[in-house]
Amino acid sequence: MRLLFSVLRKIMEKKSFSHKTYNINESEFRDFLNMAIKRDYISVLKGRIENTYVLTKKGLEFLKSNMQFNREIPVDPKELPQWVRFEGEVYTPKNKKTEPEQNRYEPETIEYFHWSEVLHSTLNSIKNKGGIGDLFIDQPASESDVLQIESTIGFELPESFKRVVIDYSRQCDFYWNTQENSTCVLDDPNIYSTQGEPYRNRNILNGGLFDLGLWNLDKLIHLNDIRIDHDYLDEENEEFHFWSNSFIFSGDGMGNYFGIDRKYNIGEVIYLTNEKDFHGWRLGKSFESFMNNWIQIGCAGGFIKDYVALSSRHSPYINHKTTNSLKIKKWFEID
Repeated sequence: MRLLFSVLRKIMEKKSFSHKTYNINESEFRDFLNMAIKRDYISVLKGRIENTYVLTKKGLEFLKSNMQFNREIPVDPKELPQWVRFEGEVYTPKNKKTEPEQNRYEPETIEYFHWSEVLHSTLNSIKNKGGIGDLFIDQPASESDVLQIESTIGFELPESFKRVVIDYSRQCDFYWNTQENSTCVLDDPNIYSTQGEPYRNRNILNGGLFDLGLWNLDKLIHLNDIRIDHDYLDEENEEFHFWSNSFIFSGDGMGNYFGIDRKYNIGEVIYLTNEKDFHGWRLGKSFESFMNNWIQIGCAGGFIKDYVALSSRHSPYINHKTTNSLKIKKWFEID
């Protein structure tokens, strides 16, 4: 994914590149470019002296939907081959200073007890507004509980998820609904770009996840069976096989699921759906980070476009510090 991003960016900026730029075998790099052409990320303009590449609409959309990579690209060209091969969550260039504390997306320490406080406060606020909801926070799981699940589904649970179920709670059920005459309207258009569509205000009517809860260790085996049943849908996407390479921890009861990427951007929370435009949409850089940001805004939203409205223009992740998110906090009267 990073290799494609780098090549597309160089084409857009009309900068030269070759297999040597990325320390890749010449034939392998040629195959990569042919793949990019076949999948309609780039097209070829034939010239008298040499051919040139140009971005297609799909290539531009790929760059737009992965703008977070701009903050990772190393300044030193010698480090570029290492970066394009990196498959972790976030790459930190060797010569790049860390961001100032106030600009970091995720706090250094996540305090689970604060999650409980915010969830209870949110539920009380909703009921005071005439809405309904429910909250249940179970005891933590044991390591043997987790090992038993892993043995059944055939792979290890993501570390961030395991920390939450072992150190905080094995199951957290939370949902709320409010009346139509008492909603929070999100009207700040400075959110992450989505397919060039004009921004429309979002009325937030509900939050949390009613059917499956925010997460539940005892439902993971069932959810993994659902994931396997959807594997065939990967055939429709030549590049990303999200169903086959994800771990599902919940769903919204409408055929959409919340998963954790196990292959492409490892550890990120993604949205799994039959809706092509938003399948694989990235909601958080880890399970803890996603929940930390979503819970702090009362788990607001019930549709993917609600979650997008809670992102920033720089990242698709839900972010509790954006203008729309701060408006929700004020509506809930939660700090």
